[in-house]
Amino acid sequence: MNRRDFFKLGAAAGAGAVLNMRNAAGSPIIEAGAGIPQGAMTLPENPGFKTKHLINIIYGSGVRKKDVIDNPEYSPCQSKMIREGTLFTEDYGETANLHGYMYTEVLTGRDAPSQRPLYPTWNEYIRKKSAGKATDYWMMQGVSYSRAWTWDVKHFSSHPEYGVRYGATGLTMNKLFLPGNKRSPAEMMDLHIEKGLGHSPAERKQVEEWLADVIASKRYELPSTREPVIERELQIGDAMSLHLAGQVLKEFKPRVLTIQVLAMDDAHTDFGFPSYNTDYGEYIKHIKTTDELIGKLWADIQADPYFRENTSLILRPECGRDDEVNIYGQLGHSAGNYNAHHVWMMALGPDFKKGHVVEERVQRRDLAPTITYLMTGENAEYADGHVRTQLFKDAYHMPQYVLPHTADVPGEGALAVDWEKKA
Repeated sequence: MNRRDFFKLGAAAGAGAVLNMRNAAGSPIIEAGAGIPQGAMTLPENPGFKTKHLINIIYGSGVRKKDVIDNPEYSPCQSKMIREGTLFTEDYGETANLHGYMYTEVLTGRDAPSQRPLYPTWNEYIRKKSAGKATDYWMMQGVSYSRAWTWDVKHFSSHPEYGVRYGATGLTMNKLFLPGNKRSPAEMMDLHIEKGLGHSPAERKQVEEWLADVIASKRYELPSTREPVIERELQIGDAMSLHLAGQVLKEFKPRVLTIQVLAMDDAHTDFGFPSYNTDYGEYIKHIKTTDELIGKLWADIQADPYFRENTSLILRPECGRDDEVNIYGQLGHSAGNYNAHHVWMMALGPDFKKGHVVEERVQRRDLAPTITYLMTGENAEYADGHVRTQLFKDAYHMPQYVLPHTADVPGEGALAVDWEKKA
């Protein structure tokens, strides 16, 4: 049974359910009439979504709710934006450390045993199911390597049914826009963008010309912000990614553009990185700058007659941070701390409810299947999470979301964890 038959079966079953299980080889086992198991539901096959372009911001590495959506002083732009869409306030992740792994879990909807994706990312799911060329899918990050993690290896997986031929075009700021870089755009393409992504000669020419124009006109240089960008490579790279995202959107009109924000881990990097003068204060400064750049990106989209009617934005941190600043003036993200495990997710766009707050628990692995369904109307067949039906407008007649069993909280005696919500 293929994916289209899967959805047809769901439509015929009405309120019946489809149980998504896997055999020892990892292949799907489809059963009908099994009731509504935890983490599975029947979805409309052709929902008729209006979103044609999607921006995903993985807001890392570790940000608390209380510093962004609950704090208009630090994040005035996002505090306003949440009223335009749907906000999830209890978005749970089983782990609260190992950033490179958690980013991959967000991108794939699977537990990540390594920082390089082994299962398909949302870029691969969408590109394979709905076609499109290499420049219809982009992934942007400020740096290639930082804090023991490699960041420009997440735009495609090693899965045999997917992989680089369905991946996204990756832009790494400190490789392409390095001060004093004398390489030509053609050389940069050869060095930093995989040939296996399948850029046509016309696409390659367009990317090279765009790079040449950005460099010649210095459009990569950052605009002024109320809280100046911290003069450090990681923070500059984050700001460049958010600044250039709007230019990529207008030049290439991609279906999916994903931005990895990386520098929030400065909140505690003196542990193991003594040469950095980083602490809670710089974490707050970077939150303020990032908020302004996110707000500007969304405002520019809303001011554009073409994009404002068909473009959505989804934002989620990969983890949170602890309740309190420690005696060293730093803010960690500890296993077992409520604020480290529970973050928020915000979704704005033509298909989502406005001014809607969801306090029901959801989980990190939901993001990949939700994004895949939004952009293809199909299933992310290897993901363990499930589509967050609460965020879609009532006109789409979505079934009730069921929390997947992978998000179960450890029971009493399993682990000493503070799972109670803090005031």
